[in-house]
Amino acid sequence: MKLNLSHSKLIEVIGGSSNQDSSQIVDVIYYDTRLINTSRNGVFFALSDRRNGHDFVETAYDKGIRTFVVSEAVQLPSDAIVITVENTLRALQQVAKYHRNQFSYPVLAITGSLGKTTIKEWLYFLLSEEFNIVRSPKSYNSQIGVAISLLEMTDEHDFAIIEVDISHPNEMEFIEDMVSPALGIYTGVGHYYADNFESQKMHAAEHLKLFKYTNITFTLTEHKSALRRNKINAELIDVNEWNAVDFTQLSYANNRIIAMHVAAFLGVQKEELKKKADQLPVLSNRMEVFEGQDNNLIINDSYNIDIDALEQALSYQFSSDERKDKIVVLDLSYVDENRRKAILEVVNSYQPTQLFIIEDNSIPKELLKVKDASILFKGSYRSNLKETVQLFKNRKHETWVEFDLKSIEHNVSTLQKKLPENTKTLVMVKASSYGTGDMNIPHFLQQLGIDYLGVAYTDEGTTLRENGIKLPILIMNTEMDAFEDVIRFNLEPSLFSIRQLEAFCKRLSEDNITDYPIHITVETGMNRLGFYPEDLQELIEKLKQSPEVKVKSVYSHLADADNTDPGYTLQQIERFKAMKNEFEQGLNDDSILFHILNSEGTSKFGNIAAFDMVRLGIGVFGYTSTSEDDGLLPSIQWKTTISQIKSLNAGETVGYGRTFKAEKAMEIATLRIGYADGFRRSLSNGVGAVFINGVSCPVVGNVCMDMTMVDVSNTNCQAGDEVEIIGENITIKTFSKRLNTIPYEVMTSINKRVARVYLK
Repeated sequence: MKLNLSHSKLIEVIGGSSNQDSSQIVDVIYYDTRLINTSRNGVFFALSDRRNGHDFVETAYDKGIRTFVVSEAVQLPSDAIVITVENTLRALQQVAKYHRNQFSYPVLAITGSLGKTTIKEWLYFLLSEEFNIVRSPKSYNSQIGVAISLLEMTDEHDFAIIEVDISHPNEMEFIEDMVSPALGIYTGVGHYYADNFESQKMHAAEHLKLFKYTNITFTLTEHKSALRRNKINAELIDVNEWNAVDFTQLSYANNRIIAMHVAAFLGVQKEELKKKADQLPVLSNRMEVFEGQDNNLIINDSYNIDIDALEQALSYQFSSDERKDKIVVLDLSYVDENRRKAILEVVNSYQPTQLFIIEDNSIPKELLKVKDASILFKGSYRSNLKETVQLFKNRKHETWVEFDLKSIEHNVSTLQKKLPENTKTLVMVKASSYGTGDMNIPHFLQQLGIDYLGVAYTDEGTTLRENGIKLPILIMNTEMDAFEDVIRFNLEPSLFSIRQLEAFCKRLSEDNITDYPIHITVETGMNRLGFYPEDLQELIEKLKQSPEVKVKSVYSHLADADNTDPGYTLQQIERFKAMKNEFEQGLNDDSILFHILNSEGTSKFGNIAAFDMVRLGIGVFGYTSTSEDDGLLPSIQWKTTISQIKSLNAGETVGYGRTFKAEKAMEIATLRIGYADGFRRSLSNGVGAVFINGVSCPVVGNVCMDMTMVDVSNTNCQAGDEVEIIGENITIKTFSKRLNTIPYEVMTSINKRVARVYLK
C-alpha cells in the first residue's frame, strides 16, 4: 500500500478536524495493531467493529504510529496527530473511494452468496497473462475488507477484481460508492444465506445495489428476472455455450462457466479457456475434526459434496494414522446420477473400511454402532448432514475449545522461515500438547513433516506410540523407573546425570542393546536440569566407554528469551557454543544435533543460534511475546453457551456467598462453564468477562464449579446462544492477564471434559 496522501488532503477527503497541522505524507493505513510492521508514514483508523479500535491507540503509538483517525476522545502524547471524524469506518471508506478514483482501469466487482472467492481466484488464474491484476486478498469482502482491497490498487496494475459481501440491509450503498465497478458478476443467493433478511428476494436486491451503475453485469440465465426487476444491465451466460467441456468430473461447474465466460469477454481465446477448464486451482476448504462418542474421530466436512473438496477430505483422513478403521458417510440427497457415479469412484479408490450413503435423512442403524473409527461426513449444505453429525458428538459438556489447524501450520512455517536451511524442527507436545489434546495435534504435526516430537514424561511418549505416532520422541524428564517403557516403545530419553546414564546403560546391557539413542541436557543458566560445564570431561569419558548408547543430541534451555533485553540469552548461547565445542572435540561425532532455541528464541535468534535444531512450543499456537511482529496467527477459541437468562430486581443477589447485589433491575445469563473447566474462581465479580453477540458481559457473583453468571443487560441474547471465552474479542493474552498468569497455564488448565474441536 502506498497512498501518498498529504495530511491536509487526508483531512479534506474524510471531512475531519485535526488537533494540529502537519506536512507529513500518509502512505499506509492500519486498522489492526497486529498488522503494524512498520511505522512508515502510517495512519491508524480506530474502527469500532467487534472490538473498539480506540482501546488500541496507545498500542499503535508504541509501535511508531503518529497519526490517528478517531471518533472518540483519546489520550495520546502531544506529538500525536489526532484527526476526529463522526464515523471512522465511513472515513476509511472515503479514503478508499478517493484512492480508487485515482485510477482509470476497469474494476470488476463480484457479489452474491454462491462462490465469490472461487470465481475471483479462477478469474485471476485465467486473466493473469493478459492483465496485471490487483484482487481482494483472501475473502476480504466486508465493508472494511473491500476498503482495504481498494487501497491496494497502484499504477502498476491495469485491472482490479474486488469481492463484495453484505450481511445486513442497507450496507451495499456505501460499498457501491467506494467501488464504482465498471463490470460486475452476480452469483445469486441461496435460502441458506438469507439469515438477516426477510426474504431471499430482499437479500438479492441488496446485493444487486452494487451494479446500479455498471456497464455490464454477468450472471447465469436463471437470475435474469432478478436483474431485470432491479434494472441492471446484464449479459446472461448460457451454460450450453460450453457443452464442449465435460463438467461431470469437475467441481462448481457453473462457477467455472462464469469465470470462463467473463475471461472470454475480456479477450482470452475460447479454445484456450476450454483447455484450462480442468486446470483451475483447487481452493482449500475448512473441515472440523473432533473426538466423538464411542472413541470415534469425527471429520465433519458437510458443507459441499464437490469432487475436489471430497478428494482433499479423503486425503486428510487416510493420511493420518489416527484410528485404523476409516468410515466414509456420504449424503447424496442433492446429487444427480452422473456426479453420484463420479463421487463413488473417488471414494472407492481409497478403499474405506465401510461406506454409508444417506438419502432422505435416513441414518443406517449400523452407522450408529461404529466404534473406534475415523468417520468422514461429506454432503451438501442443503442436506441435513450437519444435524446428523451432531448425533456423533461427545455430549459430555456444551463448552468447547477450537483449534485452527491452518493457523498452526502457518505458525510452524513462519517460524521455520527464520532458520537457516536444513535446520530440523522439534515440537513440544507435553501436557497433552499444551492442553490441545493427546492425539490430534501430534498426528497433524506428523503429517506436516516435523522432524521430532518432545514430551516431558515417559507415559506421554507411550501414549503417542500406542496411537500411531512414528516420529522420534524425546523424553525431557526421564524417570529411572520408566526405562522399561522407554526401550519397549522406542522412546529417546534425555539424561542429565552420571548416575542416570550409568543406570540406563546397565538396563540396556541386560538385553545386549547397543547404540541406543539418547539426548544430553546441559546447564547454561536455567539452573533446573543438566550437566554443568565442569561435568563435561567426566561425561564425555563415560560416553566413550558406553557402547550401549549413542548421543543423538545435546541441548539446553533458555531462561529469559522473552525479555526485551537479550543480554542473558546471548550469554547462554555463548556458554552453549563452548560446551558444543567440547562435545565435538571429545566425541568426534558430526551426527550429533545441538539445540537451545525455544519459540521465543527462534523468533529473535533463529538467524544466529539455530544450530542443528530448534524446539517449538507455544509459538506453534501463535502465542509469543513477538507473535504480532512475526505474523503468527492465534489458533485457539474457547466457547460455551447460555443455559438460562433471568431478570433481577434491585437488591437481589447472585450466587454463592451473595457477593453481588443488583443496584437496579438487570438481566443475567447463566453459562455452562465454571472453575472445573478452567474458568477460574478468581474471575468472579467483574474481574472476568465474556463476549456475547458482540458485547462484553462482566461476570457477576462468584464463579461456580460448573456455572458462571454474567450481566447481559446490554445485549440481545437468549438461551443457547454462543459465548466467547477466548477468541477474536478476548485474546488469550487478555484472558491470561485477568488471571495474573501466562498463556501456557491457561491452555494447560482447560479441563479435559471440555470438548476439543479441530478446524482444517
